[in-house]
Amino acid sequence: MDKQMMIYLVIGLVIGFVLGIILTNIFSSKGRKFAQVKRQLEETEEQLKVQKQTIVKYFSHSAEILDNMANDFRRLYQHMAENSGKFTSENDMPVMGLDANNDATIKKQFTLKKQPKDYSDDPSGLLKTDENKS
Repeated sequence: MDKQMMIYLVIGLVIGFVLGIILTNIFSSKGRKFAQVKRQLEETEEQLKVQKQTIVKYFSHSAEILDNMANDFRRLYQHMAENSGKFTSENDMPVMGLDANNDATIKKQFTLKKQPKDYSDDPSGLLKTDENKS
């Protein structure tokens, strides 16, 4: 065998080995399962990406709505504070008698004079044995 034939033989073996690996991966059940799992992974990653975008959009819209509500409540409060004096005067509103002695009187009314018992005066006999019941 001459040198040129050995080179062709080695090149043929390398090409055959590479083609064998590629065809085995393509036509084997493991290769098909791998390709299927890879497609599912890519689809799932795409769905996750879309879901994240939806969530970000939802929360940004919610934040915008809450900001609008806060601004509206602020405007309402300012409106009520500015115009509250137009409809009533201090003479129209009753004066509430709030003093510190009033709180003490209320507290004294609701304070117990004597601590309640945690037992009844008449025993029920539930815990007596037959010897003690008679």
